[in-house]
Amino acid sequence: MEYPILHDPGSIELLLSTVFKTIKPKLVDHDYLIGLGFKREVDEGLLKLLLFMGFIDENGQPSVLWDKSHDPEQAPVILGKAVKAAYGSLFSELPNAENREGAVLMEFFRSNTSASDREAAYMILTFKVLCDLAKLPDKDLIKKPPEPAKKAAVSKKAEKTAVSPEPDGSPVIRISINIDLDDKSDPDLRNLAMKLLKKQLEL
Repeated sequence: MEYPILHDPGSIELLLSTVFKTIKPKLVDHDYLIGLGFKREVDEGLLKLLLFMGFIDENGQPSVLWDKSHDPEQAPVILGKAVKAAYGSLFSELPNAENREGAVLMEFFRSNTSASDREAAYMILTFKVLCDLAKLPDKDLIKKPPEPAKKAAVSKKAEKTAVSPEPDGSPVIRISINIDLDDKSDPDLRNLAMKLLKKQLEL
């Protein structure tokens, strides 16, 4: 798939804010963009972007998305749905792709296109700008495990471990300490963890 490349991603916001405030044209082509002031060579990718996002068809005819986007309140929602649809394969492989790091996105575009690293970088910039302008479905939904339930589970486990008897019937207390630190962990955090572990062992 050929993902859009805008060498000046900042022109995307200007384009969308301009076209959706004007009367819908019968044809969206190069001359139309020039009439709106997009005359630079770097603006040539805007037509491909509109086609990729589904705002125009292959004949340059504005689609129903164009009409719906005239409502300022609905425009970001419509754009969000268009982004989700146009970049469907990206979101399928990388859920919440709008929040992924550049290196992760770079790997995706490298693997799924024949683009050079420079072109892939512009693909990422284009995608990021679109995500910033759009209101993506569930964009603000952050899934976190319920803290009270998590604490309750830990407490029950600790209680069960604390009353575990020895074979002779005498109660014992067992304490398990799990510390997961990789080589890239903060040195101060690693030192603190080791001090806490040493303190526990000395008790």
